[in-house]
Amino acid sequence: MHGFIKLILSSALLWIFLQTIWSILISVFYHFCIPWIVWGSIIITVGLKIARIPQPHLHIVQEVLGVNPLSLKKDNNVSKEHGTGKQFCMRVVAHRGGGYDFPENSLTAFRNSKNRGCNAVELDLRLTKDNIPIVFHDVTIDRVTGQTGVVKDMTWDQLKTLDITHNHPLKDKFVEGEKIPLLNDALNECLNNEQRIIIDIKDTRIEIVQTVLDAYKKYPKLFQRAVVSCFNPIVIYMIRRKEPQIVTSLAWRPQYFSRTTYLGFDSPGPVRFSNPFKHMAACLLDHIYEWAFYHFVYYVVGMSVFLAHKDTISQRVVQEWNNRGIRVMAWTVNLPSEKLHFSRLLKVTYLTDTLLHEKDM
Repeated sequence: MHGFIKLILSSALLWIFLQTIWSILISVFYHFCIPWIVWGSIIITVGLKIARIPQPHLHIVQEVLGVNPLSLKKDNNVSKEHGTGKQFCMRVVAHRGGGYDFPENSLTAFRNSKNRGCNAVELDLRLTKDNIPIVFHDVTIDRVTGQTGVVKDMTWDQLKTLDITHNHPLKDKFVEGEKIPLLNDALNECLNNEQRIIIDIKDTRIEIVQTVLDAYKKYPKLFQRAVVSCFNPIVIYMIRRKEPQIVTSLAWRPQYFSRTTYLGFDSPGPVRFSNPFKHMAACLLDHIYEWAFYHFVYYVVGMSVFLAHKDTISQRVVQEWNNRGIRVMAWTVNLPSEKLHFSRLLKVTYLTDTLLHEKDM
């Protein structure tokens, strides 16, 4: 389906290209006037300039993200201190705190990542039915707790007693269980540990924008310690429109609108819509958004980080985004061979579920 739709779009773009060239030639050599495409391009360029929110000042971005791994010497020699005036490099980010080692998105996982010397963690933000911000990844509670329910339809009182170690492979290690943390508790833990934080927004409700702004108001240190990330560019744009000094990231993977997961070369992920017409529309949207993302969406929102699925990153991708002043981060990198590939060859920060055998974090 994706291949067929891509062929249709390529054919349509080729036709538009040829028609545009013909129209320009007619306008210039027959009517002796400026082609409409020139005026249209000027109008769109001015519109994008007006709508754009520039990136935060470079010193703010560097304070949050540290030294760009691409700029490191061959010996990777850089101080790991976090203090004022000391440089550090965000090489490794504990994905959900390191969900293979400890229960994902738990306070224990964040503490463990600190104890292992990891200076950055990623956590997932959702809202409960009563608009309480919690740290939780999935739409439902089924996978993590063994219970059934949709997070947005459950109150904090219903969620706060659930054990998130239910399906963890090391469950026996956590005899007292582990609870879903509130966002405030997680931020307190990470900020007190002097860790950088990637706040990955999973909720789709508009209230999440104010939730993030309130968190930055309550914890001003987040301006120097946190990155707000989301797949939805509208959410990032709304946050930065209100507070342009927030460092942000746009997450991206292929087939986001048409499939629930991306499995790379293994196989196509499960379809998001069973209706064939909705699926076809979602496939079309995938291709349109991919083009828009690379050409102007990143520019308008003023993102500082491109957070991409590991299977989509190459040296060319890293260089293209670096030329735009945007860091590349890879998710989720768990195999030792992959970690060497991303850290030594591509020289990008990567998110991982396990901190075992990590070095130079």
